[in-house]
Amino acid sequence: MKKYIYLFLISISLIISGCSKDDSSSKSSTSVKLYTLSSVSNSNISGKVTFKKNEDGSTTVLLEINGSSTDIHPAFIYFNDAATGGEIAITLEPIDCDCESSSTIITTLDDGTPITYEQLLKFDGHIKIHQNEDHMEIVITEGNIGSNAN
Repeated sequence: MKKYIYLFLISISLIISGCSKDDSSSKSSTSVKLYTLSSVSNSNISGKVTFKKNEDGSTTVLLEINGSSTDIHPAFIYFNDAATGGEIAITLEPIDCDCESSSTIITTLDDGTPITYEQLLKFDGHIKIHQNEDHMEIVITEGNIGSNAN
């Protein structure tokens, strides 16, 4: 009889722990957004940007590109869509050619205005990655984000 009681308790604990894992994975899938970066200026460089909501309310922006040169590539979030263009809203960490990625934690625009993950998902903006600090006029990859993304 004791065997059945232990077996019953173990079964219930497995069911409860199984349910909590499903709940946490569904929460994490809603706090990550992926956008595509397209090649510009015949650079043959493409990539993606991932917005991840952090527990403290900040957003981690992960930039990843493929096929870059040996340069360090400055990156920015701009106002408006890529076709319209606009001023810099947020300065991102530059992409180092060795790892072809960078990560920036965002809580504010460059002017100090607070911005949340949810606001970034609705932001009227785009991302541009430039050739290097000396050639900011050359954009190698870009993509619309927020309300401008398809």
